[in-house]
Amino acid sequence: MRLLWTLAKVGFHLKLQALQLRDLGFAGYLQWHRVLMDAWRKERRNRSAYQVLNEAETRAARKSDTVFIFGSGYSLNDISPDEWRHFEAHDTLGFSGFIYEKWIRVDYHLIRAWVEVKAGVFNWRAHAQQFTDILNANVLFCDTILILQGEYLAQFCNALIGYGFLRPGTRLFRYATARGTKVPTRRLGDGLCHTVGTLSDAVNFAYCLGWKNIVLVGVDLYDSRYFWLKSNETLDVDDATGVLMSAEVNIRGRRFDQAHNTACNGAVQIMDEWRRVFERNGVRLSVYNPRSLLVDVLPVYAHPPARSTAG
Repeated sequence: MRLLWTLAKVGFHLKLQALQLRDLGFAGYLQWHRVLMDAWRKERRNRSAYQVLNEAETRAARKSDTVFIFGSGYSLNDISPDEWRHFEAHDTLGFSGFIYEKWIRVDYHLIRAWVEVKAGVFNWRAHAQQFTDILNANVLFCDTILILQGEYLAQFCNALIGYGFLRPGTRLFRYATARGTKVPTRRLGDGLCHTVGTLSDAVNFAYCLGWKNIVLVGVDLYDSRYFWLKSNETLDVDDATGVLMSAEVNIRGRRFDQAHNTACNGAVQIMDEWRRVFERNGVRLSVYNPRSLLVDVLPVYAHPPARSTAG
C-alpha cells in the first residue's frame, strides 16, 4: 500500500511538471521554480518567528465534538446573530476568503493559495499583501491557528511565512498534500486530500482532527458569488497586478449567477463519497444552507431549539 501511495505521489509530480512546462513555456517554467525555491528557502529562515504546532498541540486546541466549517458563499449574509452565537459555542474552521468575515471568532483557518492562475504565480507579492492586510487587521482572527500547506510546492504559504507577511507569533500548523488519492486521510501525518478545491482540504482536516459532527456553512455552490461582494459580483484577477478584483465574470469564465467552479469539478459527488466513509467511522457530515447543491447528498444540519429560561 505504501509503495502504491509513493508511486502515485511521484506520478502526480511528474504530471504537474509536464503541465507547467506546457503552460508556462521553458523560460516561465524556470521562473516558476525560482519563485518556489525562493519561498522555500526564506520559510526555513523565518519560521522561528512563529509558533509552529505539531499534530497533538493542534488537536489539543479543540473545545467541542462539533466543528462548523465556513466557506465564502453569499448565503452567509442571511445568517442571524443568534445563529452565529450558536456556531461560536462550538469550534469554528474557516478557509480561504472567510478572512473577510465580521461575525464570529475563528478557531482555525486553512490556507492553501489565493490567486491560482499564472498572474498570481509571478505577481504573488501583491496578492499576498492584499490577503494578509485583510487577515492581520481582522480582530476575529487574533488567536486563530492557521492551517497552512507546507511543502516545496506551497509557494503562497511559504512566502507568507518567509517574508513575514503574517503577524509574528501566530500559531501555525503545516500540512502536506496527500497526492494521488481522492479518499480522505485519517491522520494529519499522511497529508490532506486535495480534490475539489480547498473545501476538500478543510473537510479532511476536520476529519483527521477528530470532530464527530462536521457542518458546512456558506458552501452554496449554486452560484459564484462571495459574501463580501455585491450581489451581482464575483472574483476576477487583474492580469497586470495579480490582485483579485470584483467583476461579473470570474477567473474561470463563469458569471456570478452560474454554479461555482468547485461544483463543476465534482464537489457534490466527492462529498457524497466522503460522507459514506465518515459514517462508517462514526462521523456525521452535514450542510447548513438548505438551498446548497450539497443537500442532494448531505443531511441539512438541524439547529437545536433555544433553551427556555422560564422557571
